[in-house]
Amino acid sequence: QYRMDDEIGKLVKEYNRKVDELLVSAELLARSERESAWREMAKQIAHEIKNPLTPMKLNIQHLMRFKGEEKEYREAVNRVALTLIGQIETLSEIATEFSNFAQIPTARKQVFNLSGQIDKVMELYENDHRVKVCVDKGDLKDVMVNADREQLSRALINLVKNGIQAIPADRDGKINIALKR
Repeated sequence: QYRMDDEIGKLVKEYNRKVDELLVSAELLARSERESAWREMAKQIAHEIKNPLTPMKLNIQHLMRFKGEEKEYREAVNRVALTLIGQIETLSEIATEFSNFAQIPTARKQVFNLSGQIDKVMELYENDHRVKVCVDKGDLKDVMVNADREQLSRALINLVKNGIQAIPADRDGKINIALKR
């Protein structure tokens, strides 16, 4: 505050105007950064949701075209149903994590068989005619890890999905996965 109308008064008035402009600019920048963060988060969530949808669709289409004996059909239905239920649970957890965004989700570590989890994830892609996913586990049948099963599964799905997206549309592809201790 300076009330005089001299050179210092003009300088103080100009300084105060610039401070006000700076506050407005800072608010606009903060808003822009928040909007950018939300856009980035929305893209990531869309990516996480879209990844399991394509293999889920392929599994259902495969089941619809299935030709075989009743027993084989029931086994195929059960296998596809279990795979789809697992992916639906993953999508549900993604939605829950997004709705609880204010609280950063913590990893829910548990000990589980990584080899078996890889098999479950790879079942999603067994009916994709454009790509062959090969898993080489060597002699490792039971590889126990202490990790968040869902986060690890989503990471595997993302890697395979990214591999599939990298395959040119006019070519079939092959994705090799190797499990090593």
